[in-house]
Formats: sequence, structure tokens, C-alpha cells
Amino acid sequence: MRPTRIEISASALRNNIALFRRIAPGTVLIAVVKANAYGHGMELVARTIEPLVDMFGVAFVEEGAALRVAGITKPILVLMTPTVSDAETIVAERLDVVACSLDVMQQIDRVARSRAQRIGAHVYVDTGMHRDGILPEEVPAFVEACAQLDGIELVGICTHFARSDERDCTMTTEQNRRFARVLDQLQAKGYRFPLVHAANTGAALQHPATHYSALRIGIGLYGIAPGEVYAPQLQPVLRLRTAVTAVRRIQAGEPVSYGTYYHAPVPTTIATIPIGYGDGFSRILTGQAECLIGGKCYPIVGAICMDECLVDVGNDPVAIGDEVVLIGSQGTQAITASQIAQRMGTIPYEVTTLLHHRIERQLVE
Repeated sequence: MRPTRIEISASALRNNIALFRRIAPGTVLIAVVKANAYGHGMELVARTIEPLVDMFGVAFVEEGAALRVAGITKPILVLMTPTVSDAETIVAERLDVVACSLDVMQQIDRVARSRAQRIGAHVYVDTGMHRDGILPEEVPAFVEACAQLDGIELVGICTHFARSDERDCTMTTEQNRRFARVLDQLQAKGYRFPLVHAANTGAALQHPATHYSALRIGIGLYGIAPGEVYAPQLQPVLRLRTAVTAVRRIQAGEPVSYGTYYHAPVPTTIATIPIGYGDGFSRILTGQAECLIGGKCYPIVGAICMDECLVDVGNDPVAIGDEVVLIGSQGTQAITASQIAQRMGTIPYEVTTLLHHRIERQLVE
């Protein structure tokens, strides 16, 4: 059996949830597990933390349905705009939705009423990101129209911040001001929502005025601070490990891997490890990636292959079966998703989300 594994730390998940509980006591915690829990394993993570959180957030209806199949019973909010064709599944799986389109809400209403059900809806206000949602000036009329639908229960109202992970809080402050103005307008008309949520991880950590009655925590749940946010209390949840499967000695000048981009400058030992871009360990990292073996950092050399990588371990006594860590800690050394993201020119969200389903996820303490 291939030794490549992703270890998911239950204790790190508990630590991170407890941190957000302390930051905003008394608020509802929506754990965002979309995109396979940012690569961590959606069903595994959700089952592990269900007793510790209040709701789950997913991107699409299919993800919500998969959580129901996995046995999740707590509320699930679909965060992306649903379509008319999603209505049957939304009602069948008892999913909450963001309300952005009256046509969609009317279709959900028809299906819900036919089954004597009510579906929870969260009015999504576009305060400046301009990706999804209702423009502030259109929200009152939209809410009034939705309130007439017997199969819809307006349980929440929300917005999403575009730059809450930056030290410059100008845009976040302005978006929050627009959101607060909408809340005031709706309250004056007699509309109140049990769940008011705007804060993602960055806002939860940096902008207390955005906490309202619920937090939507995604990347922070997994122990990664977004953007410029400093949060040393977070503990990384994911550890990507494998093992050496072959060791060979090569001479100075000999090439390694596809394209022969790398030639050994001196006689050296090359270790083969069974992970590659087919697992989501990106080929973009060719010539930049490192790994840990025996608590020491070594360069991954040559082109990253679909299923394997090659490691230059010099003259060190590395053996077949030795553990290799690509993300996470080993001994006193660590490689973080953020470090890898910097080398790829991307963000840590992408690094972990790229990790393929073919890598087995295991829960550890």
C-alpha cells in the first residue's frame, strides 16, 4: 500500500475552534467545509467537529447532500448562489441557502410547500465584493418579496468581505458600514434575523465590529492565518507525509527526472518518494520544493512527476521506509502551507485544496 497519507489532527481542530469561541463568545460558529474542507477531507472533518460547532457551510448543494449522507444532522448553509434546478435537493436534504435570486427562492418555495416544509434562507447583501448577493438599495424590496413565500423562512442575513485579511482595514470598514446601514433599514421595517453574519476568518481575528451573531470560519478552522493576519494561536491541522520507496547513488553530472533539468553537482544519493502532481503536489514547485526526512530538510530535485518526486539527500544515511514530511512538522523542523504558497506564487488555501482525493485522510490526535 502506498505510504502517502494526510494526517488530520483532532486536537488542532479543537484548539482552533476554541480560539474562535473565545474571540466571539456567544456567537454561532459556522464551520466552512467546502472544497473537501479546503483539502482536509470534508466528511472526516465534519464528523469530527460536529459536536463543537453550530452549523456547517458548503459551497454547493452537492456538498451539502454529501454531508447528509455522511450522517451530519446539524444545519448546513449553501454559501454559493443556488440554481432553480437545486430546489429539489435543497428541500430533500433540509439545506439552508443564501438568498440572491427571487426566481430561485420562488422555486424553492414551491417545492418546500409541496412537502409541507420551510427552508431557511440567509439574505446575501453585496456590500462591495460584487460576486454574489443583492445590492444594498435593492435589499428591502427583495426581503419583502421573500417574506411572502410560505415555504421560506428568513433566518439570516449576511455579507462577505473582500479584503479582511489585510492590515489596511479601509475596505472592510466601509463594507461593514454598508451592511450595518441595511440592517438598520430592515429593522425599521420590522425585519429581524436570528443569524447575522459577516466575519470570515480574517474579520473574526481582526475586526470585532463585524462579529454580529455568527462567524463563518474557513481557513482558520484548519490552523492557517489568511493573508497578512498574524495568529500564532492557530495550530495547523494537516500533515502530509509519505515514505522513501527507493534509494540510489548517482555520480556528479548525472541527470535526474523528466527533462533532465537537474544534474548532480557532486556524487550524491537520490531518494524516491511516491507523491506527485497527480496528488496535487504541484509541478510548479519543481526546483523549489523541500521535504523533511529524519528531522532534516532536503531539496526535491528534478521535475516533479505525476506520481513521484526525487530528493537529493547527499551522503546522509537515508533508507527505504524512512518517513518523509512535505507539509507539517518532523522533529524541530516544519514546512507550512504558507511557505509552499509563497514559492508557488499563490495562497495557502490553494495549496491544501489542491491535495487530491486519492490521498487517504487519517484522523490522529
